[in-house]
Amino acid sequence: MLLKFNIYDLFFLSFVQLVLSTILVLSPARGMGARFRWTGSRITELFVGGVGAVALSAAACVLTHELWGLPIDGLETAAFLLVVTSVVVMALQPTTNFVGQVFYASYLAASLTFIVYAAFIAVVATHSILEMLTASLVILLDGAAFVVWISNINYVSDVLCRTRRGRPLPKADPDYKPFVSLHIPAYNEPPELLIETIKAVERIDYPNFEVVVIDNNTSDPAVWGPVEEYCRGRERVRFVHVAPWPGYKAGACNLVLRRYTDPRAEIIGLVDADDIVLPHYLRETAGYFSDPSLGFLQTFEGNREFQGSNYYTACVDSFQAFYLSVMSSRNERDTVPFVGTMGLFRRSALTAVGGWNEWCICEDTEASLRVLRDGWSGLYIPRCFGRGVVPPSFKGMLTQRHRWCFGGMQIMRLHWRSLMPWDRSPDNHLTSAQRRDYLMASVGWFRDVLMLAFSLLLIVITGLLVADSHFAVSPMDGNRSLLPLSLILIATICMLWTLRLWTTMSFRRALLSLVISLSVTWVVALGCLEGMARRDAVFLRTSKVAGRRRIRTALRLTRVETTLAVAMYVGAGFLAATHHQPWLLIVIIVLQATVYLCGPIASVWNLWAVGVEAPEYLQRFEKRRLRAERRRRSWARLPRPAAAGAALTALCAGGVASAFLAPVPLLHTAVIRPAESPQSLLAGSASTQVYVKLGSATSGADRAYYFITSVNLSTASARAKLRFNTSSLPLLGEVLEAAAAGGQISHVSLAFRTPGLNGRPTTEFVDTFGAASVAAFKENLSGTPAGTVSLALPAVSHVVAAPDSLQRAGPFAGPSGPVLATKVYVNMGTGAPSYPVTAVQLSQAAAGAPLDLRFSTPSLPLLDGIFRDQGNAVTIPVFTLTVRSGENGHPFATALTRTFTGLSVGSFAENLSGSLSGTATLVVPPR
Repeated sequence: MLLKFNIYDLFFLSFVQLVLSTILVLSPARGMGARFRWTGSRITELFVGGVGAVALSAAACVLTHELWGLPIDGLETAAFLLVVTSVVVMALQPTTNFVGQVFYASYLAASLTFIVYAAFIAVVATHSILEMLTASLVILLDGAAFVVWISNINYVSDVLCRTRRGRPLPKADPDYKPFVSLHIPAYNEPPELLIETIKAVERIDYPNFEVVVIDNNTSDPAVWGPVEEYCRGRERVRFVHVAPWPGYKAGACNLVLRRYTDPRAEIIGLVDADDIVLPHYLRETAGYFSDPSLGFLQTFEGNREFQGSNYYTACVDSFQAFYLSVMSSRNERDTVPFVGTMGLFRRSALTAVGGWNEWCICEDTEASLRVLRDGWSGLYIPRCFGRGVVPPSFKGMLTQRHRWCFGGMQIMRLHWRSLMPWDRSPDNHLTSAQRRDYLMASVGWFRDVLMLAFSLLLIVITGLLVADSHFAVSPMDGNRSLLPLSLILIATICMLWTLRLWTTMSFRRALLSLVISLSVTWVVALGCLEGMARRDAVFLRTSKVAGRRRIRTALRLTRVETTLAVAMYVGAGFLAATHHQPWLLIVIIVLQATVYLCGPIASVWNLWAVGVEAPEYLQRFEKRRLRAERRRRSWARLPRPAAAGAALTALCAGGVASAFLAPVPLLHTAVIRPAESPQSLLAGSASTQVYVKLGSATSGADRAYYFITSVNLSTASARAKLRFNTSSLPLLGEVLEAAAAGGQISHVSLAFRTPGLNGRPTTEFVDTFGAASVAAFKENLSGTPAGTVSLALPAVSHVVAAPDSLQRAGPFAGPSGPVLATKVYVNMGTGAPSYPVTAVQLSQAAAGAPLDLRFSTPSLPLLDGIFRDQGNAVTIPVFTLTVRSGENGHPFATALTRTFTGLSVGSFAENLSGSLSGTATLVVPPR
């Protein structure tokens, strides 16, 4: 019988059996295998399953014989191989019923058969080495597609046909109430949205918990300020704002975990800034951690404010497919991932693996993998305890999918060795199922890369056929293309059926969700390619507000997908115009083009999304952002001569208006005008007073604002530059201290004051920069103190404090007052005498450069000590500089003291004739 075996017979028989098994798994017959479980015997189950597999293969033999006329004896041999495959799958998947096992085995056998048959055709039907190479490339793509699709089929068969649990039902101890610390990371979120989330979390009915809101790198105080104000003084809530802070969301969460989390906290929870949490969330979930092996718990993440809109409903349906099929299936094998919100981590498990990974932009899933590798278990609870906002714009959804995809590539880069079956290192406790599921989760993103590769291949084949070329990229044509096409269609239909079964949604809703899922095909492919090409990524936040809605913008957003779809439709049209139309190939090309057409369809569909009106605070936030963006763009596009003309016109108009309006309304208008920019205040009035404060308000009680002159704020480059003069010894001392310690300053605040109604200066606003570095400075500390300082700042900040907060920050150092004279002394070591010096100058040429200290002195012991140490590598271990200031006729008080270590002599010159004197330059190395 085996002599009559033909690979051609097996190829078509696999196709027919796959179609029959798909009909079974999509029909009510998928539950009939459960009735054979009553014996509890694996032998009985295998026997009954084997009989069913024989019956299905026999039916497939009859249909194949009738449809294609293949000899029945050759089909019997092929059917024998399919039955053996089914029995092996039944032995390896005891938790799935007979229908699911046969369906999975049929899909597996059909995929392997297609690859083997394609390889056979490539050997016997190619006519040149080049055709052999291209056919081999196509077979490699087919093999990769098989690996990706078979994992999806595994989830489908497991969800639709599971008859017993793979792990025991978890039990929660209602009396176990550990202390929980809920962290809410936020970046540039609408303040009302975030406050609403905080209020919902505060309403949680649980005795032992705290809430830490961490806002990182939000520069505008109008965004994070109201949140801080709301959290101030609340019993359970703590607000933390850091800017700048590295590591994106993971870095902020690590900061909270290590510095701001209550020491009593045993459980760490993450809540997204837009999630509305139900009051019974912790009471229903914290008790599961009574199991000492549980490392983390993930719940179903729901959505809100989408009802009534077909577009947003389709987005929600496409999101929920992951929770309803993949998460439910992986939970049975203890392979669930953590998805970053509405989940809990055991604190000891998280800290034992080093916290959140600040390199990976999908730090949540990556952390769950490390926890599982450390020997803990994970749990998925298919209940919804919180609902977040659906990304309102199509661009926001594309950003979200790109971030997920790139993070999956990073996880595979970082952990692929641990996921290999041969890694048996003692610190790797991953089971075979955990390795397989996490590896396939990363590999699964390549589905869209393969789809892109097949699309380009179809375009090439179309070009060859239209040009009437005899070169065959792949000899799989005609009826032999049915099987690969059926593999893709069956996998897609089964996933839709799974979604419909678990949600009882209509076929129309399932189809619309498929459109949304396919609309991100190009972005996911791009994310995979970028993830393979480069290691690091930029964390792209998913916007919670919709952007500007224009057809042109929507089409530009999907220009690549549109181009691919149009090219393939045009190619299909050319093929239809040929004499011998390859109709099956045309159908394949049209289907593939329709996949990419879903991108522009979804983008334009988003414009007509008419769901529940966005809350008023979201509209206000977006309108304010758009107005600011339009103003910046309009001024950027305006030529400088035109800008000067506009300013002159405005000045003339103001002068004309002032002749007809009373002074009081004009003065009143001047008081309530909106805050101007720092550049306009610096250039607009010679009477503008500028003050600077280095360090935040929490850096010390002595932090005060100091008057500065000759202020220049340049924003021409990516980093702003602030240059100013000052005679304030305390300010010069702070600059000197920062430069000696590496040049970094935590905060720089600029206060602008202009004359008010009574002639007294009033505060306009305070512009605060989160970080700065000393770019260069030059100081003269002897005689009348003076200095020129240059600071490098981040991009011009709009962190504007309310004017009244300036009064609470500390007293102003007024611009007027007595000019103090200074006397400077130095000593070279602890306990050494102090010597007077003159012409003292301190300077630093650039950021991070050594400090140069230059002075003159007539003191012979000091000159002798410097002379002896000249030329050595490290000459002066300790050097102290003391500046005393005061008015003539009054005692001088110490105003500045700085100690340096490890100095070297840069230059030294003595005058030994006449009055003894010398000039030395000491170099202070940067720290």
